[in-house]
Amino acid sequence: MYNGAACDYLDFLRQTSGFLPPDATPFLRPVTAEHIILIGAMGVGKSSVGRKLAKKLNRPFYDSDQVIEEKTGVDIATIFEYEGEAGFRLREEKAIGELCRRQAMVLATGGGAVLAAPSRNLLMTHGTVIYLKASIDMLFKRTRHSNHRPLLNVPDKRRAIAELLEQREPLYLQTADHTIDTDRRTVSWTANRVLQLLDLTTES
Repeated sequence: MYNGAACDYLDFLRQTSGFLPPDATPFLRPVTAEHIILIGAMGVGKSSVGRKLAKKLNRPFYDSDQVIEEKTGVDIATIFEYEGEAGFRLREEKAIGELCRRQAMVLATGGGAVLAAPSRNLLMTHGTVIYLKASIDMLFKRTRHSNHRPLLNVPDKRRAIAELLEQREPLYLQTADHTIDTDRRTVSWTANRVLQLLDLTTES
C-alpha cells in the first residue's frame, strides 16, 4: 500500500503507466473464448464465487481490482484519490485487455467494469459473462462495514448502492450472457449454478 507524498506518487504513476514490462509480453497466451467472467455490484460475491469456480475447474483465477493493485503497488482508494474514477477506469480497461489475452480462466471484475464501452466489448468478446445479481438490501448488508470501497465511503451507503445499481444494472444485463440471482444463496450454490448453465459440471 502506497504511503508516500503526492509528488512521489506522480513519479510513481509515470513508471506504472503500463502493467507488464515489454519482456513479459511474449508470455501472454493467445486470445481464447473460454473465459468465465463474473460481473455485478460491489459486495455481490464475485471474487468468492470466482475462486470456488476456478478451484472446481482447475483454472487460474484473477480479480481485476487485485491485479491493478498488484501492478501499481497501491490500493484502489489511492488510485481514486490521485487519478479520480476516470483514471482508474483507464487502468481497469488496460488490465482487462491484458487478462483477456490469457488462457482459459475465471475473472472477477470490479463493480464498475461495465461502465466503459471498450471494457464491455472486451468482456463480451472474450468469454461467457455471468451477471451475479443481488438486491439493494443484500448488497447493503454485505458492504455496510466496508471502508475500502471509494464509491461507498459516504454517509448514506444504502442510497449510494441504490444509485449505483440504477446506473449500472442496464449495463450488467446488456453485457451478460446469463444472470444469477444470488440473494439468500451460498457461494457454493452460485458456483454450481454457473457450472450448470455452462454445462461444465464434468470438466476436470
